[in-house]
Formats: sequence, structure tokens, C-alpha cells
Amino acid sequence: MGISVLNNEQISNFYNDFTEYLIKDRIYTNARILQIFRFLDDIFKNHRLESALEIGCGIGIISERIRKFVPTVYAVDIGENNIRFASASVQKVNFVCGDFLETRFDQKFDLITLFDVLEHFPKALHRKVFEKIRDHSTSNTVIAVNLPDADFLDYYRRHFPEKLQIVDESIHFDEFLSHARSVNLEIIAYQRFGVDYENQYRYYLLNYRQDNFVLADKIPEKRSWPTLFIGKIVRRLQIQMRKAKYGRLQQRIFS
Repeated sequence: MGISVLNNEQISNFYNDFTEYLIKDRIYTNARILQIFRFLDDIFKNHRLESALEIGCGIGIISERIRKFVPTVYAVDIGENNIRFASASVQKVNFVCGDFLETRFDQKFDLITLFDVLEHFPKALHRKVFEKIRDHSTSNTVIAVNLPDADFLDYYRRHFPEKLQIVDESIHFDEFLSHARSVNLEIIAYQRFGVDYENQYRYYLLNYRQDNFVLADKIPEKRSWPTLFIGKIVRRLQIQMRKAKYGRLQQRIFS
């Protein structure tokens, strides 16, 4: 979880009291976490990852999932009770109790996640959050972010303020994109999804823009040679048919 302009003791106390709620998620699961697992599974399929950092890890439910696929995982949270429970219930994850912006990490990571965390930093600190993420990234680092939809959070603020956390910022798409671009990040995947309400959350997958462009590697075709031979003949026939069709059309239009 993030830190607000309130003092650390107030923040820590709030999330120490929040631990019991998170333990219920561990016991009963919830649809939001299951959807995050699906997003992570897609990342694991498409990226080779040796290290990961989870910001705002709570009691380590998602950290545990990441560790199944990534050899080295660090996870940070400001709630002391959260980290105590996480350390006791999840193995082979390096749990750290502290404010992410003040915590020192001596390495860069292949994957950095902020699942329902950025909104718990005050907006005045969002640029610093992105800058610190950049400091612990390589040019190939993948960043995964999940946020409540800003309009949904505003609706909650009007009708159910008692359900909000100690800091719960509404982050609009253009605000998020501005911070991402400030550190040369670009969005490579985006999805809106709902749990209790339609379009309740926004999921972003980002990586760093590359200045150079290279030809993509061709995916090798794993088919038998008769199938490949027939396929080549069919493609050549299709090309000839298209040449004849569009050649006649070109003559008719331009001659």
C-alpha cells in the first residue's frame, strides 16, 4: 500500500488494521485477485523474467503467485502486520516493510507490479513513484498496473465514503499516461473490467519505448514438408489470382 501526506504512524496503523480484511481474501479469494492472476499468467507466457518487485504487496497473495514463475521476488508494503503475515505464510519471497519511496533496492527488476496501489499514493507523489520505478528498471522491464476506474472511485466517494481507504485517489487515463510518458513508458496492453460493477477497474501493461526498430523474428513453421509444399502452392495461386483481379481493376480505373 502507498503512503500519504499523513504521517507514517497513521498510515501504518490503518494498514495494520487492514490485515484482517486481507486475510479474508486469502481464505475466500476474490474475483479481482483472480483476474490479476490471469493478467500475470499472460505476462509469464510472453516474457522471460528472472526478477520481480511487487509494490504494495499486502499479505503476499500476489507475491506468492509471482514467485511460482520468477526466481527472485521482492515485495514491499508499509503495513507491519501485513509483512509479518506475508513472511509467515509465503516462502522464498523477500518481504520488506516500509514506504516504497524510501526503501532502497540494490538491483533492477524484469517485472514491477502495482496492483491497486498507485491510487493509495497522493497525486503529488505519483511522478516520484514513476521515477523510482524507472530507477529500478532495465530497458526491457515490464510494468503491470491495476487501478480503480476514476469515475467509479468518484461515485464511491459520493455514495460510500466509509469504504474508501485512508488515501484513495481518482486517477484519470490522461493523468496516468502523462506520468508514464515522463519516464519513457508506453502502454502495450490495456483492459477495463468489472467485479462488482461494470468497468470498475483499469489494467495497464507498460514497457519502455525503444529508439531503434529491428525486424521481428519469423516464427518457425512446425509443419510437415508435404503440408508446407501444398501451402506454398496455394499461396502462389492466391497471389496470381489477386494479381489478375487487381491488375484488371487497375487498368479499368486508370487507363
